[in-house]
Amino acid sequence: MPSYDISSLNIPVICGPTAAGKSAIALYLAWEFGYEIISADSRQMVKGMDIGTAKPTTDERKLAPHHFIDIVEPDDEIYNSYMYGNEVRELLSKLYSEGKKALICGGSGLYIHSAVHGFFEDLGIDDSEKFEYRKILERTPLTECYEKLKSVDPEYAAVTPPSQKQRIHRALEVFHFTGRKISDLHSEHQPEQFFHPIYIGINSEREILFDKINSRVVKMVDSGLVGEVETLTNKYGTELKHFKKTIGYKEVVEYLKGDITKERMIELIQTNTRHFAKRQITWFKRIPEMRWFDPENVGEIKNIFIA
Repeated sequence: MPSYDISSLNIPVICGPTAAGKSAIALYLAWEFGYEIISADSRQMVKGMDIGTAKPTTDERKLAPHHFIDIVEPDDEIYNSYMYGNEVRELLSKLYSEGKKALICGGSGLYIHSAVHGFFEDLGIDDSEKFEYRKILERTPLTECYEKLKSVDPEYAAVTPPSQKQRIHRALEVFHFTGRKISDLHSEHQPEQFFHPIYIGINSEREILFDKINSRVVKMVDSGLVGEVETLTNKYGTELKHFKKTIGYKEVVEYLKGDITKERMIELIQTNTRHFAKRQITWFKRIPEMRWFDPENVGEIKNIFIA
């Protein structure tokens, strides 16, 4: 049976910085208008990483079907945004062929971009040459790699956390072999949208957002974040990519190793999360079709769906 053509679909995409209130808006819209929710949070896809990723609770998942949550094992380092984009489009085709509908909600800009536009994949780089260059990068301190990225592609560096080794190495690799900035390639690779995204950005005034972030971090710790990380590290060790790349987990690992105090751990999670939120805002502000809303203005957001 031919797959459902999603090219004419209008798919709501609810995005914005962490702790802004995206999930609450998505749940409201899902309940009000019968949407299923496709998560675009790369960390919520990892099994066992629940508290530190603010994963939807069991009760919240009962309000509407959720997809792309708990689909990746903690030691799976293969799954990526390219695979996600393909699978989201397959899911949309399936759901709409069954008479259902869905919205996308999350703060992983790269994953959202992949779902809407896809990604360039083959740049003609020889695998053996790529492997040799990657060995050089692995021997180079990540801080040095990040400084080089800021030099050759400041636009991409601005939306890439200094801890994201895979993305930093990939960008340097592209520049080394092609002389092209990966930010330019991302901009150019928008041949057509696979569907029509209705971008809904959720954000608050900076002070309000930062207060939300600080409070949520304390709540996560009080809710058992340290125990969650301890359970995961006891099973998988402390060197997994998902731990090193995820704010909240890498800091707790430092605390469990005795490198920092609990107070310093909380402070670092709050600071790193605020910095991450600023990078998310920078990313999403580059989308010209984005319409921004305060999470309190639910009525204005609802009007988009009943207009």
